[in-house]
Amino acid sequence: MPRRFDTRQLTGDDWQLKRQLRLAALLDSPDAFASSHLREAARSEAEWRDWPRHGSYFAAFDGPDPVGIACGWITPGAPDVAHLISMWVCPAARGRGAAGRLVAAVTGWARGQGTRRVELEVAGGNTAALRTYARAGFTITGRDPFTAGGAVLELPLA
Repeated sequence: MPRRFDTRQLTGDDWQLKRQLRLAALLDSPDAFASSHLREAARSEAEWRDWPRHGSYFAAFDGPDPVGIACGWITPGAPDVAHLISMWVCPAARGRGAAGRLVAAVTGWARGQGTRRVELEVAGGNTAALRTYARAGFTITGRDPFTAGGAVLELPLA
């Protein structure tokens, strides 16, 4: 029987866990993100505590072990759209439901914030991510992504 992953919203006091998971993601999948390990490793404790200023991080756990992270973020001045960013699941937990639990945590948070849809961008060639988001109901929009070869997806919440 597959294990059910737990998810938890992280706070500023969880800054070390945010840092640990984010840096692991950037080492494991550097081409999947718009940042780098070098850039993120240079952040101060205060920056980790405050990030994301207009959003929230969520972590997935396999028992006591953190196995993934995702962030919901709302652009100031555009309260109708939440962005799912920084999504990553460690290799040992992939294909077992952790990603789906993280997506559900972020979309649930977005609903609670009163947004009308969730958007995200998938790097080119990341077919596993595309499948994960399609299972959660996201569809490709056709809008231009920030990264060449990527895709913008959305999930209406209304």
